[in-house]
Amino acid sequence: MNITVIGPGAIGCLLAAYLTRAGEEVSLLDYRLKRVTLLQDRGIAVDGERETFHTPIKATAYLTEIRSTDIFILCVKASDTAVVAATLKDAIPPESHLLTLQNGMGNREKLSESFGSDRVFAGATSHGATLLEVGRVRHAGYGEIWLGGTSGSNSSQASQAILQNLAATMNRAGLQAHVVDDIESILWSKLVVNVGINALTAILGVPNGELLKTPTCQNIMDRAVAEAVQVASGCGIKLQLPEEIERVRAVCNSTAVNISSMLQDVQRQKKTEIDQINGAVVRMAASLGMASPVNEVLTALVRGLEAGYNVEGDKP
Repeated sequence: MNITVIGPGAIGCLLAAYLTRAGEEVSLLDYRLKRVTLLQDRGIAVDGERETFHTPIKATAYLTEIRSTDIFILCVKASDTAVVAATLKDAIPPESHLLTLQNGMGNREKLSESFGSDRVFAGATSHGATLLEVGRVRHAGYGEIWLGGTSGSNSSQASQAILQNLAATMNRAGLQAHVVDDIESILWSKLVVNVGINALTAILGVPNGELLKTPTCQNIMDRAVAEAVQVASGCGIKLQLPEEIERVRAVCNSTAVNISSMLQDVQRQKKTEIDQINGAVVRMAASLGMASPVNEVLTALVRGLEAGYNVEGDKP
């Protein structure tokens, strides 16, 4: 399968490395030429508890260097989705599909505006990864990937075949992928996990597992999750609060040594995805006439951290 991964962050590098090692035709697209050169020279090294491996990678900053691609996998920040969509819109063949494997809400809607819902897939992953440096990623938590279409029963047979082929490809690479009928609920569950973990770890500057060590942290995490579950219900997504709280705690435990993506951003003085995660809960709550005080505070605090440094976008 010809696959282009967009974004050389932790998850992007992890996917590209596993898929390349499995023998797939993979390109890693990045807008920074200096980082592309480093990736071409170094390849990608994956450090994991189960295995450690290194693989060369085909990295490029130019779409013209990429051969016909079956699917583009977006692993960029949610704030960059619109820019990526505009870049790809008139540059990729009409038979290519796109998968958003990003944090936050609204990514697939932005992609569907440019490419049509039948060409866009949505996904979520529980794999935990930390980018240690350019081309080196720690696979801190082994998880799964869930994939789904965005147009339900209206999805074409060709699109469904691409999605099933992608899942099979990921499984051959050892990434534990599943095609599901109700991707919406899974996306909300992933949002709830990020709501509970990311902002709090970024504010405190601790790995995920530290949140389970004090009752105060657990209380804040549980209250943020409760607000997100209430908002989900208002949007027609029925999540069970006890199950979601246990899910968040289980992720904290299984990725105990992992540094959340939001904390990684703060440590590198990069713009975070707070507006697409906790901030999204705040906006949706307001539109539904609901209160979300915990998420409001978490959002404000992370924005305060961002205000303390000069945001220059991605750094190599």
